[in-house]
Amino acid sequence: MKYDITLYSPYKTQPGELYDHVKTAYLAGIRVRTLLRYWKSGIVEPTKNTGRHGIYFNDEAVYKLRQAEYLRREHSINLRGIQLILAFHHRIEELNTELNFWKK
Repeated sequence: MKYDITLYSPYKTQPGELYDHVKTAYLAGIRVRTLLRYWKSGIVEPTKNTGRHGIYFNDEAVYKLRQAEYLRREHSINLRGIQLILAFHHRIEELNTELNFWKK
């Protein structure tokens, strides 16, 4: 699934680009500490983890972080609730894809 990152930013972004944790947090509109909390809780996974040299995320991760932060800020949902909602959302997308396949 493609996610377009469209916002005013001092960072230049390209489709398919990987972002370090600082740039990812900025693009998602959250603090780096919040990004790391979401990562540790399993809400978002890095696309690339080089150990000492950093973690990198893609556009899909930025989209997930925005969703998670929206749920937290606007609806006061805790981390476990966010995990469940995003898991259900992902499963619904999978089922819709499967349904569309069988309709053809």
